[in-house]
Amino acid sequence: MSERTLHLELENIGGIERKEISVTEGTTFIQGPNAANKSSLLKGLLFALGARTVPIRSGTEEARAVLSIGDRRVERTARRTEAGVETSGEAWISDSDDVTLLERFAALLETNSLRSAVARNEDIETLLKEPMNIEALEEERASKMRRKRELAGDVESAGDVDERLGDRERELAEKRDRLDELETTLEELYDEQEADSTEDDDGLQELRDERADLRSDETEHETQIEQLESAIDRLEERGTEIEADIESTREAVESNDLEQLKQERESVRSELDDVTRRLDVLQSVLTANREMLDSEFTGALGRDTGLMGDEVTCWTCGRSAPLEDLDETVDELTELVKEDKRRKREREPEIDELTEQIEEVRRSETKLQELESEKRDVEQKLASRRDSLDDRRSQLRTVRDRLDELDDEIAEQAADQRSEQSALTEEIEETRVEIQTLRREIERLEDTCESLRETQAEIERKRDEIEELSDEITALTDRIENLESELREVFNGTMDELLDALEFERIERVWLDGEFELVIAREVDGKTQQDSLDHLAESEREMVGLVLALAGFITYDVAEITPVLVLDSLGAFDAERTQRLVDHFADETDYLVATVHPESAVDATFDTIAFEPPVRG
Repeated sequence: MSERTLHLELENIGGIERKEISVTEGTTFIQGPNAANKSSLLKGLLFALGARTVPIRSGTEEARAVLSIGDRRVERTARRTEAGVETSGEAWISDSDDVTLLERFAALLETNSLRSAVARNEDIETLLKEPMNIEALEEERASKMRRKRELAGDVESAGDVDERLGDRERELAEKRDRLDELETTLEELYDEQEADSTEDDDGLQELRDERADLRSDETEHETQIEQLESAIDRLEERGTEIEADIESTREAVESNDLEQLKQERESVRSELDDVTRRLDVLQSVLTANREMLDSEFTGALGRDTGLMGDEVTCWTCGRSAPLEDLDETVDELTELVKEDKRRKREREPEIDELTEQIEEVRRSETKLQELESEKRDVEQKLASRRDSLDDRRSQLRTVRDRLDELDDEIAEQAADQRSEQSALTEEIEETRVEIQTLRREIERLEDTCESLRETQAEIERKRDEIEELSDEITALTDRIENLESELREVFNGTMDELLDALEFERIERVWLDGEFELVIAREVDGKTQQDSLDHLAESEREMVGLVLALAGFITYDVAEITPVLVLDSLGAFDAERTQRLVDHFADETDYLVATVHPESAVDATFDTIAFEPPVRG
């Protein structure tokens, strides 16, 4: 077995009891009649690659698939349990999003969701756009926008931190200069005092020192009281704002009944499900009537010419009826299908609108919780600030009472001092008080400047993050806006190439319009005109569905995820077109595995594995 040979072992899958095959790189046809288990082989191969389901052979409890390419080997099993089918082991593809791409664009069996949707003329927009994961991109953008608003609020709340820091630094420099001047002045006053007077009494000096300290304390308490009063005012104002926000937010929450909105959404969804099921039935009946009407036999029992004009024998009840009655039935069915589609398009936006209302109520509830939490925090801070203010005021009263006592004591002791000493002593005392006050203010300003510098650095970091978030939000917005346009362009280009290669005579072009609806350009009576899937035969819709799925294989680069592309149920293609289809995709994947019937002419350059129906005992 060569290095790049794909080897597959299957047990109890579908109708297969046990089977082993080896496939070389390139294209391989699985050729055999109906009931030869060709589709079971493909389902087993897809299960090994990562498909979520596999048919377990009737009468057995466990299915097994082993896939090896080169040095890599994976094995998966599926077992019946009371809770359902459980899978175990390692698949070739493990990522959930990649498995979705495999099942939608590489596992092109008859039951493929995209092929089935086109065959039944159902909505294909969700199936095509889901791998883009636009909702995840929008959620990522919303998250970044919330973070940006949060940072912008922090920056705004910081206010003019640069200006405040500059003011405090200038004030600090001025006070340091003033402190140097006072210290020099004080030295000069001491020298003058020593030269012109006798040394003050030790007891009197101690009283004056204490008074100087107390006056500095008095100034400090007054400053702290002013700051606390200002902080309390700001907190009270914020409390009033929060109360108003809580009231308006609570009104927004109480004005909407969340459970009622959910019930309304479920009701709309249920109605849409009913419409969809009715559409399936109507579409099947419409298709069957059209094909019988367009058939050269016009009915299972033929056409007759009666006295009232052409008559047909109904293929369901066997009675004769005018041909025009059958035409009217087809027209009525067409109108019913159109009416149900219109109802579906009109009601689908209601689900989005109700979902947005539900999310808005939830956001309001979250905001209300945040506001109430902030309210409690503000109330706690207010209580703490008021307690601190009471303590400061009490301390200030104590200081002032002691100062009054000291003034009396100093006055009594200074009465005996010479009058000429009084002015000098008072000046020294005032200078010392001012020096001590300045030192405390300088210390406070140094702490304030350091805090402002830290805030400044943090604000700068947040501004940088805001700028980065703005760029990321812009990029996400552009990506979301461009993804759908790029998807349509790539799909349409790929489908043009495939239709050119397949050369369908009646279909000129198939493309996706701006609403992700399939539009057909086909030749009618020698003229090309726009048409819809409603007017295509079942075989033509099958062809369009397969081509659309193959276009998705190229658009989403599915070959980078899975080494195998699987094709089944190619009834819409004759041998020549099957050959062209395989030629077109031969270079797009490492291994292309397709099923064909024994009577199909297969190019000898492609590997062929013959299957025979199992022998029944």
